Amino acid sequence: MLALPLSAVGRSLTGINIVGPSNAESQPHLPCPAMYQLDIVLKKGKNLAIRDRTGTSDPYVKFKIGGKEVFRSKTIHKNLNPVWDERVILLVETLREPLYVKVFDYDFGLQDDFMGSAYLHLESLEHQRTLDVTLDLKDPQYPEHDLGSLELTVTLSPKEGDIRDAVRHSRKICGDCFDHLTFSPHTIDVLHAVLDFFTRSSLISQLVISLMKTVQYLAKSICPIYSCNVNVF
Repeated sequence: MLALPLSAVGRSLTGINIVGPSNAESQPHLPCPAMYQLDIVLKKGKNLAIRDRTGTSDPYVKFKIGGKEVFRSKTIHKNLNPVWDERVILLVETLREPLYVKVFDYDFGLQDDFMGSAYLHLESLEHQRTLDVTLDLKDPQYPEHDLGSLELTVTLSPKEGDIRDAVRHSRKICGDCFDHLTFSPHTIDVLHAVLDFFTRSSLISQLVISLMKTVQYLAKSICPIYSCNVNVF
């Protein structure tokens, strides 16, 4: 799973492997994976579970895909019907992994209490259409208990073409030097977010050019250490 909240735009780029001309040809060209943009608005909760002695809770929500946390909402104190209205944009490679939604009661200095969970199966979503979704929260150990619900709006859009177009445009500008770059899935996430917030093609070209100018190639070393400072902005 690849996931990218809006805050990821400012993170440094990691996972870029530079190979010298001697072994560049041996590096396989992996096909660009199909990407999907999952746009979620966490709207509100309704009749959430009581977890505090005062008869209320301090709920917050986590999203997970493939076992990895990709979003955490703000905590709303002393409210069983919280309104978040928080938006997050996630990038996913496959629709086979469902979105796992969990709600917790925040306890300062203590372990947060579980308030229920639900699954959103991405394969069931219609593409490029905004859907209103209600998730009924359950406790797997006590499935008969009613733990309230969450309301979201969800939009799923294919994003494969954007990455491929950007890579193709960068290849034209950088020429053969681009063949010596292999991008990890995390790096593709960051590049995709930058493209969404700025330009679709020109910025990635500038980024690759800047990277190639600042990388120090170390000859005859099986343990090279690269010094590379990339200024995206």
